[in-house]
Amino acid sequence: MNGGFKRIQWLGLLFFLFITSTIASGLPPGFCLGEGDTIALGVYTPDKSPSGEGRIILDEIHAFRDNLGIKPVIGVFSDEWMKDRKFPLENVRTLRNEGMIPYIRFMMRSSDTPYQKEPIYTLNNIGLGKFDGELRSWARDARAFGSPVLIEYGTEINQWNYPWNGYWNGYQKGQDLFRNAYRHIIDVMLEEGASNLIWIYHINTVSQPSEEWNNITSYYPGDDYCDLVAISLFGTTKPFETGTKPFKNNLDEIMKTLQAEGIQKPVLLITGTDVRNRFEDPADFVTDLFSSLSGPDLPDVRGLIWLNAAWKNDNNPLHDTTMRLQDNPSVTTAFKSGLKSLHIQDSPGCSPV
Repeated sequence: MNGGFKRIQWLGLLFFLFITSTIASGLPPGFCLGEGDTIALGVYTPDKSPSGEGRIILDEIHAFRDNLGIKPVIGVFSDEWMKDRKFPLENVRTLRNEGMIPYIRFMMRSSDTPYQKEPIYTLNNIGLGKFDGELRSWARDARAFGSPVLIEYGTEINQWNYPWNGYWNGYQKGQDLFRNAYRHIIDVMLEEGASNLIWIYHINTVSQPSEEWNNITSYYPGDDYCDLVAISLFGTTKPFETGTKPFKNNLDEIMKTLQAEGIQKPVLLITGTDVRNRFEDPADFVTDLFSSLSGPDLPDVRGLIWLNAAWKNDNNPLHDTTMRLQDNPSVTTAFKSGLKSLHIQDSPGCSPV
């Protein structure tokens, strides 16, 4: 009897340590991402770019899964406030039913037309609380959903094609406004009990405009407001592009920049390359990608999300971009080979203690 009691005490202690370590990491209890030495595989399959990013296309997710023979556990989509301001319950339920964790790109914008100033959902208006009613309603529905949700505001913040970039908001002043808006959104949602939201700071490897003030760290809202950092690191984005830097060089450079500023959050990599590029072998990009994630000095990468999409760039079909793995068997083969070098997480939940 005494031994049984001690065993219960020991199991209770293990459970307590598990829960406290999970809470300390900023992630909801029972949720693990890149547990141990694993990496979570994710996929983003927008209908078309830039519009259509709010749809969940199960056929495309299934094609990605069947092509690789491995199930992704992260599914990405955009929540576009230019359409409505409600929590996207149908989309998150669809992904959860597929055994995936939703990753929401929280797009508080009135248009998806790039390179323009935002007239309604401005950083200043968000920070002043002008949309708090909608944010609170959104948060209550997120809380009721219950399951963990990955979420970002300020997609690729150092890219000026998005209206939250400093270029459209007073340069350095815009960075202050962004940090204030980002914190305000999270504060409001936490006040409503939406603790199942896992917040992401999302940057691009390349800053545009390429000016000193517009760097990847100046928008950072602080460790208390971020659980993860997402890094967009792409190869060629059009079929005739050339001159891309090796994946590992790009990744090492951006990780050093983050660490120099004391930003050491776990990382999600968001990537892709034009699989029909005429001048650079896309299979080489994929091989370099996986080599960068399987060496001795690895960054703390918890997830790898592939942009499995295609879109038109102009009226010439020869200029169309496709990053769909199924559109090039040699790239698929390289991807499958690379996956074998990693331990891929097969569930968004934690292993039993």
